[in-house]
Amino acid sequence: MDLDQHTPSLTHLRDFARARANGRKTHVEQDRRQVEAPANDRVFAFAYERLLTGFISYVNAGNTGGALERAVFESSARMRPSYDAAARGMAEFARGFSPTVVTRRQRSVVVTDGDGYELVSLRVHLLIANDERRVGAHVYFSEKLLSDPELAIMDAAVAKAVHQIDPSLEAVIIFARTGSVRFIDPLRSITRGRLTFLRAESLAYRAAWDAAA
Repeated sequence: MDLDQHTPSLTHLRDFARARANGRKTHVEQDRRQVEAPANDRVFAFAYERLLTGFISYVNAGNTGGALERAVFESSARMRPSYDAAARGMAEFARGFSPTVVTRRQRSVVVTDGDGYELVSLRVHLLIANDERRVGAHVYFSEKLLSDPELAIMDAAVAKAVHQIDPSLEAVIIFARTGSVRFIDPLRSITRGRLTFLRAESLAYRAAWDAAA
């Protein structure tokens, strides 16, 4: 891993932008310690992987059955309240969207701009289709409300990531706690201004990352 060429994750860049907008101290030093930790001390496993598995099984069963409830039951005691809230929200999403096919993407996407500069890395968790639409979905699991700078970064990053995967897909953010879905308009989200903002935040994050070395 080349720590001098580190591309910020969406979570870290989003938190960074929020702190900067509010005039608060950022957590880049903590981010770097986490990434630099010995392999045995890192916690890279995605905490909601079992829930995504449950959601896929739920959709495959015709948007019914106990797959989401089983995912909650099998979660750790620490994660169970979060799993329960997210399971309820994902079931609500399924009721509204009526998915017929869903597949999971494991690998992160490194979003680049027109110059090939690596802006941010994120995971497009699910590719979902119903009878009318095909979407690439980033699932937001946190209960925290997103600020305007965070939403601007997420919209641009998710839209670009989905476009890099398959330009024919619509980009969406699913809010797991509520089941609401945000359809991202690429004409508003991948503008020069939005991409300039995303690049500026990414550059500022990298400068803070280098300073924390």
